Amino acid sequence: MVEWQSDSVGSIFNYLSPGCRICRQGAGLVLFVTGNCVRSCFYCPLSEERRGKDAAFADEKQVECLEDMLAEARAIGALGTGITGGEPLMRLEYVLQCIRALKQEFGPLHHIHLYTGQYPDHETLRRLKDAGLDEIRFHPPISDWSNPERLKAALQEAKILGLVPGVEIPAIREAPEIIEVVREADAFINLNELEFSETNFAGLAAQGFLPEDLGCGAVGSEDIAKEHFLVQDIKVHYCPSRFKDAVQLRERLKRRAERTARPFDYVSDEGTIIFGTIEGDTKRALRILQELDVPEETYFCQKERIDIDACILEDICEELKRADCALSIIEKYPLEGGLVVERIPL
Repeated sequence: MVEWQSDSVGSIFNYLSPGCRICRQGAGLVLFVTGNCVRSCFYCPLSEERRGKDAAFADEKQVECLEDMLAEARAIGALGTGITGGEPLMRLEYVLQCIRALKQEFGPLHHIHLYTGQYPDHETLRRLKDAGLDEIRFHPPISDWSNPERLKAALQEAKILGLVPGVEIPAIREAPEIIEVVREADAFINLNELEFSETNFAGLAAQGFLPEDLGCGAVGSEDIAKEHFLVQDIKVHYCPSRFKDAVQLRERLKRRAERTARPFDYVSDEGTIIFGTIEGDTKRALRILQELDVPEETYFCQKERIDIDACILEDICEELKRADCALSIIEKYPLEGGLVVERIPL
């Protein structure tokens, strides 16, 4: 008997693919290779900033060269990479370059999986496998759900070549034929909770879906997954939309912060960094820091401000205020130009 498991954010599973296990640790680089796609799925949550744009991103960082991708992977201590889009196979040669570069930099144990809405032929799958791809997840259009013969052939071909094959679809309606081909191919299925975004809101609403009161999940999507897909004799995983922020993003931020935080930055449980800032007459502020014997390793001088240990700043704020300096405690994402979560003036 297969044991079902669940967690605090509602993820339900009896199987986690290698790529999913890495994702749950926040140790997976998300490599978005293009926003182009020949399909127009009404439920696609891709943002206007990326949809239809032939640009690549490693997590939130735009990629101009392969080194940008590798630098982001190093910054989060990536154990694996998920290649997505748009449709990644529209940039097949670039995808192959990325896979080879990642394997060369991080070694054969760096796990790489790829999402595709296509049914690639034997030659394409072989090239992906030879480059170093480990796992492939097919995303069939809803029009194929009742007749998934091409999906079945792609799953079986991937399996023969040594790839870990899977299907990834939204929990939008029942799909007994999909379940059957997954069973026959000894593949796995990942179910994603329907997720409302600015770009798909009208499409989901037209299909009768409503957003939950809290979060961006669609009412009823989880019930569809539980009722129609969570069966014991296939490898299956249901992933709620809130998992991305509650687990994946938080853990990835923590990994990045642990590797990139400055000596005086405080890393919070949510993966943000907290530090103090001194703005205004920074030359006069620096003289005060030196007069007070503040250790040099506890602050960093920039062109128009000084970043400093938050606790030290609170201790000496009165001296700095007399120098007409503006003082704040900053909490932000540990990224260059990262989102400021909170700014507290002192």
